[in-house]
Amino acid sequence: MADKARYYLEQSIPELKEFEKKKIFTKAGGLLLNVQQEEISAITKKRSEFEHKVNSPGCKSIDYARYVEYEMNLEALQRKRVQRLGIKSKTHLGQRKIFFILDRATRKFYGDIGLWMQYIEFAKKEGASKVLLKVFASALKLHPMKTELWIYAARHAMDENGDMTEARSFMQRGLRFNKGSRQLWLEYTKLELVYIAKIITRRRLLGIDGLVEAKQQRNEDENMMELPTITAEEGNLGLNNGSDTDNSPLNNMETNSALNGTIPLAVFDAAVREISNDVEFVFSFFNLFGTFPNLPCISKLLDHVISHALSTYPTSPLALFMDVNAPILGVEFTNPSFPSKVGTMLSKIASHIGEASPRIKLYQLVTSCLQEILDTENLDPAVDTVIKSALGKYFKQAETGGDIDANMYLTWAKFLESSRKPKAAQLVRTRGCEAFPNTAIVLK
Repeated sequence: MADKARYYLEQSIPELKEFEKKKIFTKAGGLLLNVQQEEISAITKKRSEFEHKVNSPGCKSIDYARYVEYEMNLEALQRKRVQRLGIKSKTHLGQRKIFFILDRATRKFYGDIGLWMQYIEFAKKEGASKVLLKVFASALKLHPMKTELWIYAARHAMDENGDMTEARSFMQRGLRFNKGSRQLWLEYTKLELVYIAKIITRRRLLGIDGLVEAKQQRNEDENMMELPTITAEEGNLGLNNGSDTDNSPLNNMETNSALNGTIPLAVFDAAVREISNDVEFVFSFFNLFGTFPNLPCISKLLDHVISHALSTYPTSPLALFMDVNAPILGVEFTNPSFPSKVGTMLSKIASHIGEASPRIKLYQLVTSCLQEILDTENLDPAVDTVIKSALGKYFKQAETGGDIDANMYLTWAKFLESSRKPKAAQLVRTRGCEAFPNTAIVLK
């Protein structure tokens, strides 16, 4: 144990000589060190303590983590002093030492995901691409069931390298090992949606397919919705030479599967085949697509999900609510088309409310959605009146049919109070207390 510790300590001698020669660390001072000691001696002593710990039979992963943290702080201090002194120094020595410690740590405690993530984060911070690829390969080989590693690797390939082909490869390989992971399916779909948004932005910046003209005409047509706000830097996809998808942004949008939503839909279809009989999973896709309301293919995506949900779960409140909520999804309250969209939504509520089983769940979703619209500032007075009328109607309808719970009574009472109907609100609270005596305190 002692011999191994001594061997590793001897490897840092060139670095310590560099410190002494360039007077980066001398006497008295330093945030990390005892002012009574010579700094280089203190560094050597601290490293000796860590080396003996990590080479002892009772070593724990936390010992390596603390060792790495110490070396990172030392490296940061060294760089600050080098910059302040205006000298040249071999800063790669400290970086190499940290990589070496992390490599030893992950070899010994290969099951500790925290150490792997520390290794990955440091390599990413230092811009060591080759090391990072090597670490990803080792971590994923040892932990193929850890979905967070596949997601992290794919995001890095997409965000840092601009390589969608590699990002897809990570996601697809991860799904081979984790076919039942809901998170991985959703993250893969999100990755494809972000890719489409970036390409659309790039096309707009380049003026392809008349997107620039469309932007110029936006002031004339208030009903047009803007694309997601993405900077030119984010729009830089870093296309690689020789990749099959390199030229995809230049193809026709309607026929290019990278742009028209074909790939996200294929992922969705594969996901619901693999994880069937789960309407909440389908609803998660609906919500995910809803976060990208400005994509040109969004209607196609939502229609596909809703069609699947209604055909597979015809009486599910969640499936029916998707169809109810779709007309207003992504439409700004100030948009001139919003009142008509609300009308479409209310028509769908009326047609679906009797189909739901159990109905109480759909009443909960519908009343919550309507209340959310009412809470919007500067809502059109006509829309406000219609929504209030519909909300009161469905609260009463739910109570009459026995499809109401204590929370709905409470929401109903608050709605009436906000509408300046205190007496009606008190009556609702009273009926709620009678129907649900165990929650009487809340209702009162």
